[in-house]
Amino acid sequence: MDRYRKLIPEISTVLMFIGSAVFALWISLSLKSISPGIQASSGTSGFGYIFVYLIVAIAASAIIILAHRAGIARIFRYVFLAITAYVVFFVFSIAASYIAVNYPEYYAITFGAPVVMVLSLIFVNNWIVIDSAGFLLTAGVASIWGLIIGAWTTVAFLAIFAIYDYIAVYKTKHMIGLAKAAVEANLPMLFVFPARRGVSLNDVKLARRDKAEEPGEMLVLGFGDLMFPCIMVVSSALFLNGPLYLTAGLPALGSVIGILVLLFGIRGRPAPGLPAINTGAILGFLAAYAVVALR
Repeated sequence: MDRYRKLIPEISTVLMFIGSAVFALWISLSLKSISPGIQASSGTSGFGYIFVYLIVAIAASAIIILAHRAGIARIFRYVFLAITAYVVFFVFSIAASYIAVNYPEYYAITFGAPVVMVLSLIFVNNWIVIDSAGFLLTAGVASIWGLIIGAWTTVAFLAIFAIYDYIAVYKTKHMIGLAKAAVEANLPMLFVFPARRGVSLNDVKLARRDKAEEPGEMLVLGFGDLMFPCIMVVSSALFLNGPLYLTAGLPALGSVIGILVLLFGIRGRPAPGLPAINTGAILGFLAAYAVVALR
């Protein structure tokens, strides 16, 4: 039983990805039905966004790490709370249109959900709240990116950030510094998947590269590690003309395989998530593209 209990973090990661991908796809299809013009016009649309996002990611990482060294990184908690509130507002503005029966209910859900989430992050802030926020952020951001950039642009997007993640973990090592800053400053940037009940965020520890910790107690993964493959799932489903079980299912399957390769291949050590996960997502998309082309 203890052996199976240690698999709970890995199973939770896969389920979180699948749930986020399905929800992101639902949001994007809903947005497309409301505003068809929002979708990327071609498979290579939005290529410039890649470099803008890369510059922003590098700059934000550097600022947070420097602020952490100066002991003032907690001020960025309020920035992340504001971003979370905005994305949750966006997600529930879509969801509320399906579940509300009148305008008062619609506005209560749309404005109430981000308030509840932010207050939960401030006053409760356990791993369940963090993971709930991560789920909504992952699905919300992926639904937009999957809409506004083309599928081939998404392939380049994932490939470039997989390379960046590898360099940031193994060469410059600043991604490890960013993760430590996120943990110590309590920034909502990381999924936490424990193997047992009663785990607190105070229990989160990051292993050193040269010293693996005992695997199985807890798994920590950046929001972006699940967000990027979700973007590929959404973009593939919208770009390819075929059934969703192929156009979304194959990139999702490739992503799951990449997640499993990552989690079981390098257990107990800090490792870049995107090289394995994004590679799986890209290969899944290419498989879907080939199958659809041959149909």
